[in-house]
Amino acid sequence: MLSIISILIVYITIINVIIFLALFLKRLNQKTSINSKDNFISVVIPFRNENNNLETLIKVLKNQNYPPDKFEVILVDDYSEDDSFNLTKRLTSDQSNFKVIKNRYNPGKKNALQTGIEEAQFDILLFTDADCIPKPDWIKSISNQFDDNTDIVYGYSPFLAEKSFINYLCRYENLFTSTLMTAFDNSGYPYMSFGRNLSYRKSLFERVQGFQKIQKSLSGDDDLFFQLAIKNNARVKLNYDPESVVFTRCESYVYKYFNQKSRHISASKFYPIELKIVLGLIYGGNILLQFFIPVAFLSLDPFLLSLIFFNWIIKVLTIQKICSFIKISYPYYLIPVIDFVYNLMLIVAGIRSRFKIVHWK
Repeated sequence: MLSIISILIVYITIINVIIFLALFLKRLNQKTSINSKDNFISVVIPFRNENNNLETLIKVLKNQNYPPDKFEVILVDDYSEDDSFNLTKRLTSDQSNFKVIKNRYNPGKKNALQTGIEEAQFDILLFTDADCIPKPDWIKSISNQFDDNTDIVYGYSPFLAEKSFINYLCRYENLFTSTLMTAFDNSGYPYMSFGRNLSYRKSLFERVQGFQKIQKSLSGDDDLFFQLAIKNNARVKLNYDPESVVFTRCESYVYKYFNQKSRHISASKFYPIELKIVLGLIYGGNILLQFFIPVAFLSLDPFLLSLIFFNWIIKVLTIQKICSFIKISYPYYLIPVIDFVYNLMLIVAGIRSRFKIVHWK
């Protein structure tokens, strides 16, 4: 029995080492040159019941280090039940390049985005969420990455740090997702992006018929659209510039976090079969590893214990590497515990996403 477990842990270890090493690769077809031209950009932001977040977001957008005549901000109210729409109107009344409109279709994030995209007057579209805090050079950094050979630019979006267990869990999940996003991109197989730090051309959106082919999924305005664009030969760039990072707040309640995570996972059933297999091996292997940890400690088998500790070291080094890209920190000493809880949480969230209806807001 222990020999079978040993073989499985070795396989899981190999997967985690490959992911770690992929962070050091550079895509051969990725240009490193920077375009210093200030492109015309349309920032599109859907919102629903965001009274508590809109003032901070709008203040940040007003203070962007980018010529006001070169960008517009389109805020789309998705049937808010609070005073979000009127508040946004008041907060932006002094800005000629800000527009506040209402979703003209059925409720839902993709429909709100569709409304904003149709309203946009510029080809380069830039997206974030109402509860996010972009850095002052966010628009500038995204613009710098666009040239005639670029259709999509996407970047990192970590959670703000707070001292709570749910925050440690949210941040770890985000950093692990960022790890896979970076490793796949470096390997030449980009597969996902954070919708709250994503930019693409309106002409690309129209060429792939917008969200029409991914309407079955509640979410997917980021990863499913991203995969659809890649399938249609979109040329993408992962933005490593720390100034492009968009921070957001983690849910403070466990049930809200589960709803958010379940919604994200629900889109994965629409992934291509080959991607499902690869991600299944990665996530499935790491989930399986958690069940082997008690076996290793109860058996006191030196080989099993050494593999468990080696996996923890690899994960610490991996998270450190991602943090170095984004210029943030994380309590690395907590990773063995957080990784255990995170992988068990994935089981619950995965089941929930298949059998419970999830909502955007």
